[in-house]
Amino acid sequence: MRGNDQPIYRQVACVLEDMIFKNYKTGDYLPSEHALALCFKINRHTVRRALDDLVTAGYVLRQKGKGTLIINDQIEYAFNTGRFTASLDKSRRQSTSEVINSDVLPASLKIAAYLGIKEADPVVVIETLRLVDEKPVSLITHFLNPKWVPGIHERYKSGSLHQHIEDNYALKLQRVSALISAVMPIVEDAFHLKIALTQPLLKVKSFNALMLEQTTIVEVSISRNRSDKLQISVPCTP
Repeated sequence: MRGNDQPIYRQVACVLEDMIFKNYKTGDYLPSEHALALCFKINRHTVRRALDDLVTAGYVLRQKGKGTLIINDQIEYAFNTGRFTASLDKSRRQSTSEVINSDVLPASLKIAAYLGIKEADPVVVIETLRLVDEKPVSLITHFLNPKWVPGIHERYKSGSLHQHIEDNYALKLQRVSALISAVMPIVEDAFHLKIALTQPLLKVKSFNALMLEQTTIVEVSISRNRSDKLQISVPCTP
């Protein structure tokens, strides 16, 4: 740790931040300052400065006589893990998905181009609401080429859509590209996500192809995510 150019307390703060996301959940308490000082082999003053940074960032709250309470409720979604549920495996959080609408509709020109079909050809449109620990986090519109998943609009009821496709159609999908932007919610988004119309959303448009044929796009999904609940981790390539 001492080989880093940052001050020791900042290095400790970064390690603790990573620990919070991976090993703790909101409502847990961090180990005492004394225990952290022993763990990092530093003095308590340095630990206190590191915790000050986390308090300022809104990750923790000091409670007199009790300790340092974790109040951060953001979810780190690592794009390189693929499925959203994989990002929750180590965070002791539970994710569920509910189907809001499911239908077969004429494809728009843009969606048709993405999926390699003609404008007005049938396209499966499934709207899902993703909850984490029973709280709404994401509203997702899935556009699927019915050639690959016939009848899915009637068969899929809940849970991971990609797992359903793998289990029932023997197809593995992989994200091949994505576009991330900030948008303001429409009334329907705000209603389902339980937010104000003034709260920005993170919009992610994902293009999901067959695992072994990455030029064959099977699904285009457009998710609107609560920016106060979700942060997206994107791996950097050299």
